[in-house]
Amino acid sequence: MVTAINPPRVLSMEEYQTQWKQQGWQLIVIGPTATWRQEWDEWAAIRDIVQNALDEAESYSFGYDDQGLWISDHGRGIAVANFLLGPPKLKPDYARGKFGEGMKIAALALIRKGYSVHIETGNKEIWIIFLEQEAEGKVQTLAALWRPVSTPRTGTRFHIIGYFGEAFADRFAVNLSRKQIVAEAPSQITQPIRRFNQLIRTPEGQKSRIFVRDIYLQDIESQFSYNLWSFELSPDRFGPKKESDLWTDMGRLWSCITRQDLLETFMKMVSQPAQITCLESENLSLSSWSLGTEPVTGKSYTEFIKENASSWRDAWQQVMGENKIIRTDDRWNGTVKHLGYESTSVSWHVRDTLGEVILTDANLVKASQERLREAEVIPDNQLSHRQLAHLKLARAITKDVLPYGPVSGVLAAIIPAASDRVRTAGMYSRITQEIFIGADMLEHAQTTIDTVIHEIAHHTSGSDDLEERHAAAMTEVAAKVVKETAGGAFDDLLMEVTW
Repeated sequence: MVTAINPPRVLSMEEYQTQWKQQGWQLIVIGPTATWRQEWDEWAAIRDIVQNALDEAESYSFGYDDQGLWISDHGRGIAVANFLLGPPKLKPDYARGKFGEGMKIAALALIRKGYSVHIETGNKEIWIIFLEQEAEGKVQTLAALWRPVSTPRTGTRFHIIGYFGEAFADRFAVNLSRKQIVAEAPSQITQPIRRFNQLIRTPEGQKSRIFVRDIYLQDIESQFSYNLWSFELSPDRFGPKKESDLWTDMGRLWSCITRQDLLETFMKMVSQPAQITCLESENLSLSSWSLGTEPVTGKSYTEFIKENASSWRDAWQQVMGENKIIRTDDRWNGTVKHLGYESTSVSWHVRDTLGEVILTDANLVKASQERLREAEVIPDNQLSHRQLAHLKLARAITKDVLPYGPVSGVLAAIIPAASDRVRTAGMYSRITQEIFIGADMLEHAQTTIDTVIHEIAHHTSGSDDLEERHAAAMTEVAAKVVKETAGGAFDDLLMEVTW
Protein backbone atom coordinates (compact mmCIF):
# COMPACT_ATOMS: atom_id res chain seq x y z
CA MET A 1 0.00 0.00 0.00
CA VAL A 2 1.37 3.40 -0.99
CA THR A 3 -0.20 6.64 0.29
CA ALA A 4 -2.05 8.66 -2.36
CA ILE A 5 0.45 11.49 -2.11
CA ASN A 6 4.03 10.48 -1.48
CA PRO A 7 5.96 12.68 0.94
CA PRO A 8 8.97 14.50 -0.51
CA ARG A 9 12.39 12.98 0.01
CA VAL A 10 13.38 16.08 2.00
CA LEU A 11 10.87 17.44 4.49
CA SER A 12 11.14 20.48 6.76
CA MET A 13 9.78 20.48 10.29
CA GLU A 14 7.31 23.17 9.30
CA GLU A 15 6.00 21.02 6.43
CA TYR A 16 5.59 18.12 8.78
CA GLN A 17 3.70 20.15 11.34
CA THR A 18 1.35 21.80 8.84
CA GLN A 19 0.73 18.92 6.41
CA TRP A 20 1.77 15.45 7.47
CA LYS A 21 1.05 15.52 11.17
CA GLN A 22 -2.51 16.52 10.34
CA GLN A 23 -2.88 13.28 8.34
CA GLY A 24 -1.92 11.15 11.32
CA TRP A 25 1.75 10.69 10.48
CA GLN A 26 4.16 10.56 13.39
CA LEU A 27 7.79 11.62 13.06
CA ILE A 28 10.92 10.03 14.50
CA VAL A 29 14.42 11.37 13.96
CA ILE A 30 16.82 8.52 13.17
CA GLY A 31 19.95 10.60 13.37
CA PRO A 32 22.74 10.48 10.78
CA THR A 33 23.16 13.28 8.29
CA ALA A 34 22.60 12.78 4.58
CA THR A 35 26.34 12.73 3.93
CA TRP A 36 26.99 9.67 6.13
CA ARG A 37 28.53 6.55 4.53
CA GLN A 38 29.17 8.08 1.12
CA GLU A 39 30.62 4.77 -0.16
CA TRP A 40 27.24 3.00 -0.05
CA ASP A 41 25.55 2.53 -3.43
CA GLU A 42 22.42 0.73 -4.64
CA TRP A 43 24.05 -2.68 -4.26
CA ALA A 44 25.12 -2.03 -0.67
CA ALA A 45 21.62 -0.84 0.18
CA ILE A 46 19.81 -3.79 -1.43
CA ARG A 47 22.35 -6.15 0.14
CA ASP A 48 21.41 -5.05 3.64
CA ILE A 49 17.68 -5.04 2.99
CA VAL A 50 17.89 -8.65 1.77
CA GLN A 51 20.23 -9.54 4.64
CA ASN A 52 17.63 -8.33 7.12
CA ALA A 53 14.94 -10.36 5.33
CA LEU A 54 17.05 -13.52 5.43
CA ASP A 55 17.77 -13.10 9.12
CA GLU A 56 14.06 -12.71 9.72
CA ALA A 57 12.67 -15.46 7.52
CA GLU A 58 15.51 -17.39 5.78
CA SER A 59 14.04 -16.34 2.42
CA TYR A 60 12.83 -13.29 0.55
CA SER A 61 10.89 -12.27 -2.53
CA PHE A 62 11.37 -9.40 -4.94
CA GLY A 63 9.78 -7.90 -7.99
CA TYR A 64 8.92 -4.71 -9.80
CA ASP A 65 5.74 -2.70 -10.15
CA ASP A 66 5.09 0.57 -11.92
CA GLN A 67 6.77 2.49 -9.06
CA GLY A 68 9.97 0.49 -8.63
CA LEU A 69 11.62 -2.50 -6.97
CA TRP A 70 10.07 -4.17 -3.94
CA ILE A 71 11.68 -6.67 -1.53
CA SER A 72 9.61 -8.59 1.00
CA ASP A 73 9.81 -11.29 3.63
CA HIS A 74 7.46 -13.19 5.92
CA GLY A 75 9.26 -12.43 9.17
CA ARG A 76 8.05 -10.87 12.42
CA GLY A 77 8.05 -7.33 11.09
CA ILE A 78 10.00 -4.29 12.24
CA ALA A 79 9.21 -2.12 15.23
CA VAL A 80 9.44 1.65 14.73
CA ALA A 81 11.94 1.79 17.59
CA ASN A 82 14.27 -0.40 15.55
CA PHE A 83 14.83 2.51 13.20
CA LEU A 84 16.36 4.65 15.94
CA LEU A 85 20.10 4.87 15.62
CA GLY A 86 21.56 4.77 19.08
CA PRO A 87 24.16 2.39 20.53
CA PRO A 88 24.35 -0.59 18.17
CA LYS A 89 21.75 -3.23 18.92
CA LEU A 90 23.92 -6.23 18.26
CA LYS A 91 22.37 -9.24 16.63
CA PRO A 92 23.43 -12.76 17.73
CA ASP A 93 26.77 -14.03 16.44
CA TYR A 94 24.97 -16.45 14.14
CA ALA A 95 23.02 -13.72 12.32
CA ARG A 96 23.98 -12.54 8.85
CA GLY A 97 23.98 -8.96 10.05
CA LYS A 98 25.40 -8.05 13.44
CA PHE A 99 25.33 -4.33 14.14
CA GLY A 100 21.64 -3.57 13.53
CA GLU A 101 22.46 -0.49 11.47
CA GLY A 102 22.39 -1.69 7.88
CA MET A 103 18.67 -1.14 7.31
CA LYS A 104 18.94 2.56 8.25
CA ILE A 105 22.12 3.10 6.25
CA ALA A 106 20.51 1.35 3.27
CA ALA A 107 17.54 3.72 3.36
CA LEU A 108 19.82 6.74 3.74
CA ALA A 109 21.93 5.71 0.72
CA LEU A 110 18.86 5.15 -1.45
CA ILE A 111 17.30 8.49 -0.59
CA ARG A 112 20.62 10.24 -1.24
CA LYS A 113 20.67 8.55 -4.66
CA GLY A 114 17.30 10.14 -5.47
CA TYR A 115 14.88 7.32 -4.65
CA SER A 116 12.06 7.24 -2.09
CA VAL A 117 11.76 4.43 0.44
CA HIS A 118 8.37 3.15 1.61
CA ILE A 119 8.06 0.31 4.12
CA GLU A 120 5.05 -1.76 5.07
CA THR A 121 5.62 -3.91 8.14
CA GLY A 122 3.08 -5.46 10.48
CA ASN A 123 0.38 -2.94 11.32
CA LYS A 124 2.14 0.21 10.09
CA GLU A 125 3.61 1.92 7.07
CA ILE A 126 6.77 4.02 7.10
CA TRP A 127 8.35 6.56 4.79
CA ILE A 128 12.07 7.13 5.28
CA ILE A 129 12.95 10.77 4.55
CA PHE A 130 15.56 13.45 5.15
CA LEU A 131 14.36 15.97 7.74
CA GLU A 132 15.76 19.42 7.01
CA GLN A 133 16.65 21.33 10.17
CA GLU A 134 18.28 24.65 11.02
CA ALA A 135 21.74 24.32 12.61
CA GLU A 136 23.76 27.36 11.54
CA GLY A 137 22.48 26.57 8.11
CA LYS A 138 20.27 23.77 6.81
CA VAL A 139 21.19 20.20 7.76
CA GLN A 140 19.47 17.09 6.47
CA THR A 141 19.20 14.16 8.85
CA LEU A 142 17.60 10.76 8.40
CA ALA A 143 14.05 10.51 9.76
CA ALA A 144 10.87 8.48 9.34
CA LEU A 145 7.19 9.22 8.98
CA TRP A 146 4.98 6.41 10.22
CA ARG A 147 1.38 5.64 10.98
CA PRO A 148 -0.78 2.58 11.70
CA VAL A 149 -2.72 0.84 8.93
CA SER A 150 -6.10 -0.82 9.11
CA THR A 151 -5.03 -4.03 7.36
CA PRO A 152 -1.84 -5.50 8.88
CA ARG A 153 0.51 -7.50 6.69
CA THR A 154 2.74 -10.48 7.48
CA GLY A 155 6.41 -9.63 7.43
CA THR A 156 8.01 -6.57 5.85
CA ARG A 157 7.96 -5.06 2.37
CA PHE A 158 10.56 -2.51 1.27
CA HIS A 159 9.56 -0.48 -1.78
CA ILE A 160 12.30 1.53 -3.52
CA ILE A 161 10.28 4.11 -5.42
CA GLY A 162 11.87 5.17 -8.70
CA TYR A 163 14.43 2.35 -8.82
CA PHE A 164 14.12 -0.06 -11.76
CA GLY A 165 17.73 -1.22 -11.80
CA GLU A 166 19.25 -4.56 -10.98
CA ALA A 167 17.93 -6.55 -8.00
CA PHE A 168 21.29 -8.36 -7.75
CA ALA A 169 19.55 -11.73 -7.30
CA ASP A 170 22.70 -13.58 -8.36
CA ARG A 171 24.58 -12.05 -5.41
CA PHE A 172 22.60 -14.03 -2.84
CA ALA A 173 23.50 -17.68 -2.47
CA VAL A 174 19.92 -18.60 -1.54
CA ASN A 175 19.04 -17.97 -5.19
CA LEU A 176 21.67 -20.33 -6.61
CA SER A 177 20.65 -23.62 -8.17
CA ARG A 178 21.30 -26.60 -5.90
CA LYS A 179 23.06 -28.18 -8.88
CA GLN A 180 25.81 -25.59 -8.52
CA ILE A 181 26.63 -26.71 -4.97
CA VAL A 182 29.19 -29.49 -5.40
CA ALA A 183 30.12 -30.00 -1.74
CA GLU A 184 29.03 -28.91 1.74
CA ALA A 185 30.77 -29.07 5.10
CA PRO A 186 29.67 -28.09 8.61
CA SER A 187 30.62 -24.58 9.64
CA GLN A 188 31.04 -23.48 13.24
CA ILE A 189 27.57 -21.93 13.27
CA THR A 190 24.84 -24.19 14.71
CA GLN A 191 22.11 -21.67 15.69
CA PRO A 192 19.30 -21.16 14.90
CA ILE A 193 20.06 -24.05 12.56
CA ARG A 194 23.24 -25.87 11.63
CA ARG A 195 24.93 -23.98 8.79
CA PHE A 196 27.11 -25.53 6.09
CA ASN A 197 29.95 -23.96 4.15
CA GLN A 198 29.45 -24.60 0.45
CA LEU A 199 31.74 -25.21 -2.51
CA ILE A 200 29.98 -23.87 -5.60
CA ARG A 201 30.58 -24.65 -9.26
CA THR A 202 30.99 -21.36 -11.12
CA PRO A 203 29.05 -21.26 -14.41
CA GLU A 204 31.27 -21.03 -17.47
CA GLY A 205 32.00 -17.46 -18.47
CA GLN A 206 31.25 -16.04 -15.01
CA LYS A 207 33.62 -14.90 -12.29
CA SER A 208 33.95 -16.97 -9.15
CA ARG A 209 32.69 -15.36 -5.98
CA ILE A 210 32.94 -15.50 -2.23
CA PHE A 211 29.61 -15.34 -0.44
CA VAL A 212 29.56 -14.84 3.32
CA ARG A 213 26.44 -16.12 5.05
CA ASP A 214 24.61 -16.25 1.71
CA ILE A 215 25.60 -12.72 0.67
CA TYR A 216 28.14 -11.72 -1.98
CA LEU A 217 31.40 -10.34 -0.61
CA GLN A 218 33.90 -10.24 -3.48
CA ASP A 219 35.10 -11.88 -6.67
CA ILE A 220 37.86 -14.45 -6.40
CA GLU A 221 40.29 -15.86 -8.96
CA SER A 222 39.46 -19.52 -8.51
CA GLN A 223 37.93 -22.62 -10.07
CA PHE A 224 35.11 -22.40 -7.52
CA SER A 225 32.85 -20.03 -5.65
CA TYR A 226 32.37 -20.29 -1.89
CA ASN A 227 29.61 -19.64 0.63
CA LEU A 228 31.22 -19.37 4.08
CA TRP A 229 29.72 -18.89 7.53
CA SER A 230 32.24 -19.08 10.38
CA PHE A 231 33.79 -15.62 10.59
CA GLU A 232 32.83 -12.02 11.18
CA LEU A 233 32.76 -9.22 8.64
CA SER A 234 33.91 -5.68 9.24
CA PRO A 235 31.09 -3.30 10.24
CA ASP A 236 30.77 -1.96 6.68
CA ARG A 237 30.46 -5.53 5.28
CA PHE A 238 33.02 -4.84 2.56
CA GLY A 239 35.52 -7.39 3.88
CA PRO A 240 36.28 -9.83 6.71
CA LYS A 241 37.04 -8.40 10.13
CA LYS A 242 40.25 -10.45 10.01
CA GLU A 243 41.52 -11.50 6.57
CA SER A 244 43.04 -14.80 7.70
CA ASP A 245 39.68 -15.96 9.08
CA LEU A 246 38.27 -16.13 5.55
CA TRP A 247 41.01 -18.49 4.36
CA THR A 248 40.76 -20.60 7.51
CA ASP A 249 37.03 -21.10 7.01
CA MET A 250 37.74 -22.07 3.41
CA GLY A 251 40.12 -24.66 4.85
CA ARG A 252 37.35 -26.02 7.08
CA LEU A 253 35.28 -26.63 3.95
CA TRP A 254 38.08 -28.42 2.10
CA SER A 255 38.90 -30.52 5.18
CA CYS A 256 35.52 -32.23 4.90
CA ILE A 257 35.44 -32.83 1.14
CA THR A 258 35.58 -36.50 0.15
CA ARG A 259 35.21 -36.45 -3.65
CA GLN A 260 38.52 -37.39 -5.23
CA ASP A 261 37.98 -35.27 -8.35
CA LEU A 262 37.57 -32.17 -6.18
CA LEU A 263 40.60 -33.11 -4.11
CA GLU A 264 42.62 -33.46 -7.30
CA THR A 265 41.75 -29.87 -8.16
CA PHE A 266 42.74 -28.88 -4.63
CA MET A 267 46.18 -30.47 -5.11
CA LYS A 268 46.67 -28.48 -8.30
CA MET A 269 45.74 -25.30 -6.44
CA VAL A 270 48.11 -25.72 -3.48
CA SER A 271 51.11 -27.19 -5.30
CA GLN A 272 54.08 -24.85 -5.54
CA PRO A 273 54.24 -23.50 -8.11
CA ALA A 274 50.48 -23.83 -8.45
CA GLN A 275 49.20 -25.81 -11.42
CA ILE A 276 46.05 -23.67 -11.39
CA THR A 277 46.16 -19.90 -11.01
CA CYS A 278 44.02 -19.08 -7.97
CA LEU A 279 44.03 -17.10 -4.74
CA GLU A 280 43.75 -20.29 -2.69
CA SER A 281 47.29 -21.19 -3.76
CA GLU A 282 48.96 -18.84 -1.27
CA ASN A 283 46.16 -18.11 1.19
CA LEU A 284 43.98 -21.13 1.99
CA SER A 285 44.90 -22.55 5.40
CA LEU A 286 44.66 -26.08 6.82
CA SER A 287 46.51 -25.17 10.00
CA SER A 288 45.14 -27.48 12.70
CA TRP A 289 45.33 -24.88 15.46
CA SER A 290 43.32 -22.33 13.46
CA LEU A 291 40.72 -24.71 11.99
CA GLY A 292 39.54 -25.71 15.45
CA THR A 293 36.76 -28.22 16.05
CA GLU A 294 33.41 -28.89 14.43
CA PRO A 295 30.94 -27.97 17.20
CA VAL A 296 28.33 -30.71 16.75
CA THR A 297 30.68 -33.73 16.72
CA GLY A 298 33.52 -32.11 18.68
CA LYS A 299 36.01 -33.47 16.15
CA SER A 300 38.88 -31.36 14.90
CA TYR A 301 38.51 -30.46 11.24
CA THR A 302 41.84 -32.16 10.52
CA GLU A 303 40.31 -35.39 11.80
CA PHE A 304 37.97 -35.35 8.80
CA ILE A 305 41.05 -35.35 6.56
CA LYS A 306 42.53 -38.32 8.40
CA GLU A 307 39.26 -40.24 8.13
CA ASN A 308 39.34 -39.72 4.37
CA ALA A 309 43.10 -40.24 4.04
CA SER A 310 42.89 -42.74 1.19
CA SER A 311 41.05 -40.26 -1.06
CA TRP A 312 43.57 -37.52 -0.28
CA ARG A 313 46.46 -39.89 -1.10
CA ASP A 314 44.81 -41.09 -4.30
CA ALA A 315 44.23 -37.49 -5.38
CA TRP A 316 47.86 -36.63 -4.60
CA GLN A 317 49.22 -39.54 -6.62
CA GLN A 318 46.90 -38.84 -9.53
CA VAL A 319 48.06 -35.21 -9.75
CA MET A 320 51.67 -35.38 -8.56
CA GLY A 321 52.72 -38.93 -9.44
CA GLU A 322 53.42 -42.00 -7.36
CA ASN A 323 57.03 -41.11 -6.58
CA LYS A 324 56.31 -37.55 -5.35
CA ILE A 325 56.29 -36.70 -1.66
CA ILE A 326 55.88 -33.42 0.24
CA ARG A 327 59.01 -31.32 0.69
CA THR A 328 59.50 -29.87 4.18
CA ASP A 329 63.23 -29.10 3.95
CA ASP A 330 65.49 -28.70 0.93
CA ARG A 331 68.31 -30.48 2.73
CA TRP A 332 66.50 -33.81 2.32
CA ASN A 333 66.25 -33.53 -1.48
CA GLY A 334 69.27 -35.72 -2.19
CA THR A 335 68.38 -38.34 0.41
CA VAL A 336 64.83 -38.52 -0.89
CA LYS A 337 66.08 -39.08 -4.43
CA HIS A 338 68.47 -41.75 -3.16
CA LEU A 339 65.48 -43.48 -1.55
CA GLY A 340 63.61 -43.59 -4.86
CA TYR A 341 61.31 -40.58 -4.41
CA GLU A 342 61.19 -36.93 -5.43
CA SER A 343 60.20 -34.02 -3.20
CA THR A 344 57.73 -31.36 -4.32
CA SER A 345 56.55 -28.24 -2.53
CA VAL A 346 53.05 -27.25 -1.45
CA SER A 347 51.80 -24.06 0.16
CA TRP A 348 53.15 -23.87 3.71
CA HIS A 349 49.63 -23.03 4.97
CA VAL A 350 48.53 -26.59 4.11
CA ARG A 351 51.83 -28.51 4.25
CA ASP A 352 51.82 -29.76 7.83
CA THR A 353 48.23 -31.01 7.77
CA LEU A 354 48.63 -32.67 4.37
CA GLY A 355 51.75 -34.28 5.80
CA GLU A 356 49.51 -36.20 8.21
CA VAL A 357 48.05 -38.24 5.35
CA ILE A 358 50.64 -37.88 2.56
CA LEU A 359 54.28 -38.93 2.84
CA THR A 360 56.77 -36.13 3.57
CA ASP A 361 60.52 -36.09 3.13
CA ALA A 362 61.04 -35.91 6.90
CA ASN A 363 58.83 -38.94 7.50
CA LEU A 364 60.48 -40.88 4.69
CA VAL A 365 63.97 -40.24 6.08
CA LYS A 366 62.85 -41.07 9.62
CA ALA A 367 61.28 -44.36 8.48
CA SER A 368 64.43 -45.19 6.53
CA GLN A 369 66.61 -44.54 9.55
CA GLU A 370 64.39 -46.74 11.69
CA ARG A 371 64.64 -49.54 9.15
CA LEU A 372 68.40 -49.27 8.96
CA ARG A 373 68.69 -49.54 12.73
CA GLU A 374 67.62 -53.13 12.21
CA ALA A 375 70.83 -53.88 10.29
CA GLU A 376 72.48 -57.07 11.55
CA VAL A 377 76.30 -57.30 11.59
CA ILE A 378 77.76 -60.53 10.14
CA PRO A 379 80.92 -61.76 11.90
CA ASP A 380 83.89 -62.37 9.59
CA ASN A 381 83.88 -66.09 10.34
CA GLN A 382 80.38 -66.42 8.93
CA LEU A 383 81.31 -64.92 5.55
CA SER A 384 82.13 -66.94 2.49
CA HIS A 385 85.72 -66.89 1.23
CA ARG A 386 84.69 -64.53 -1.59
CA GLN A 387 82.80 -62.14 0.71
CA LEU A 388 85.67 -62.02 3.19
CA ALA A 389 88.19 -61.27 0.42
CA HIS A 390 86.12 -58.36 -0.77
CA LEU A 391 85.59 -57.08 2.77
CA LYS A 392 89.34 -57.12 3.37
CA LEU A 393 89.79 -55.08 0.17
CA ALA A 394 87.20 -52.56 1.42
CA ARG A 395 88.99 -52.24 4.75
CA ALA A 396 92.33 -51.71 3.03
CA ILE A 397 90.90 -49.03 0.74
CA THR A 398 89.33 -47.24 3.73
CA LYS A 399 92.55 -47.31 5.71
CA ASP A 400 94.62 -46.15 2.77
CA VAL A 401 92.46 -43.16 1.73
CA LEU A 402 91.75 -42.06 5.33
CA PRO A 403 95.16 -42.06 7.02
CA TYR A 404 94.37 -39.08 9.29
CA GLY A 405 90.63 -39.48 9.90
CA PRO A 406 89.91 -43.17 9.92
CA VAL A 407 86.54 -44.80 10.50
CA SER A 408 86.16 -47.07 13.50
CA GLY A 409 85.35 -50.12 11.43
CA VAL A 410 84.20 -51.60 8.12
CA LEU A 411 81.72 -54.41 8.69
CA ALA A 412 79.60 -56.82 6.69
CA ALA A 413 75.88 -56.69 7.47
CA ILE A 414 72.40 -57.74 6.49
CA ILE A 415 70.88 -54.31 5.76
CA PRO A 416 67.12 -53.85 5.32
CA ALA A 417 65.87 -51.91 2.30
CA ALA A 418 66.07 -48.19 3.04
CA SER A 419 62.63 -47.65 1.45
CA ASP A 420 59.98 -49.54 -0.45
CA ARG A 421 61.61 -48.38 -3.70
CA VAL A 422 65.33 -49.09 -3.28
CA ARG A 423 67.57 -51.64 -1.65
CA THR A 424 70.46 -50.55 0.54
CA ALA A 425 74.01 -51.35 -0.56
CA GLY A 426 75.71 -49.91 2.48
CA MET A 427 75.36 -47.44 5.33
CA TYR A 428 77.46 -45.18 7.51
CA SER A 429 76.78 -44.42 11.17
CA ARG A 430 77.73 -40.92 12.23
CA ILE A 431 77.40 -42.00 15.85
CA THR A 432 79.81 -44.96 15.76
CA GLN A 433 81.67 -43.87 12.60
CA GLU A 434 81.32 -47.39 11.23
CA ILE A 435 80.80 -48.40 7.61
CA PHE A 436 78.44 -51.29 6.88
CA ILE A 437 78.46 -53.11 3.54
CA GLY A 438 75.55 -55.32 2.53
CA ALA A 439 76.39 -59.02 2.25
CA ASP A 440 75.03 -59.09 -1.30
CA MET A 441 77.38 -56.23 -2.28
CA LEU A 442 80.32 -58.30 -1.01
CA GLU A 443 79.72 -60.94 -3.70
CA HIS A 444 81.64 -58.86 -6.26
CA ALA A 445 84.65 -56.58 -6.07
CA GLN A 446 83.07 -53.87 -8.25
CA THR A 447 79.97 -53.47 -6.04
CA THR A 448 82.12 -53.63 -2.91
CA ILE A 449 84.41 -50.84 -4.15
CA ASP A 450 81.47 -48.68 -5.29
CA THR A 451 79.77 -49.10 -1.92
CA VAL A 452 82.78 -48.37 0.24
CA ILE A 453 83.64 -45.23 -1.78
CA HIS A 454 80.06 -44.02 -1.31
CA GLU A 455 80.16 -44.57 2.48
CA ILE A 456 83.66 -43.11 2.93
CA ALA A 457 82.34 -39.93 1.26
CA HIS A 458 79.64 -39.70 3.94
CA HIS A 459 82.39 -39.84 6.55
CA THR A 460 84.58 -37.19 4.95
CA SER A 461 81.82 -34.78 3.85
CA GLY A 462 79.36 -35.10 6.71
CA SER A 463 76.63 -34.82 4.06
CA ASP A 464 73.63 -36.91 3.11
CA ASP A 465 73.07 -38.87 -0.07
CA LEU A 466 73.35 -36.93 -3.33
CA GLU A 467 74.03 -33.61 -1.67
CA GLU A 468 76.59 -31.56 -3.54
CA ARG A 469 79.28 -32.01 -0.90
CA HIS A 470 78.71 -35.76 -0.81
CA ALA A 471 78.97 -36.02 -4.59
CA ALA A 472 82.20 -34.00 -4.56
CA ALA A 473 83.61 -36.19 -1.78
CA MET A 474 82.85 -39.37 -3.75
CA THR A 475 84.76 -38.00 -6.73
CA GLU A 476 87.72 -37.18 -4.50
CA VAL A 477 87.71 -40.59 -2.77
CA ALA A 478 87.40 -42.44 -6.09
CA ALA A 479 90.40 -40.51 -7.46
CA LYS A 480 92.47 -41.55 -4.45
CA VAL A 481 91.44 -45.18 -4.85
CA VAL A 482 92.43 -45.14 -8.53
CA LYS A 483 95.79 -43.54 -7.67
CA GLU A 484 96.56 -46.03 -4.91
CA THR A 485 95.47 -48.95 -7.07
CA ALA A 486 97.70 -47.79 -9.89
CA GLY A 487 100.58 -47.59 -7.42
CA GLY A 488 100.11 -51.25 -6.49
CA ALA A 489 98.76 -50.64 -2.99
CA PHE A 490 96.16 -53.39 -3.27
CA ASP A 491 97.88 -55.90 -5.59
CA ASP A 492 97.94 -58.76 -3.10
CA LEU A 493 94.26 -58.32 -2.22
CA LEU A 494 93.16 -57.92 -5.84
CA MET A 495 94.54 -61.38 -6.62
CA GLU A 496 91.79 -62.87 -4.39
CA VAL A 497 88.76 -60.94 -5.68
CA THR A 498 86.05 -61.77 -8.15
CA TRP A 499 84.95 -58.88 -10.36
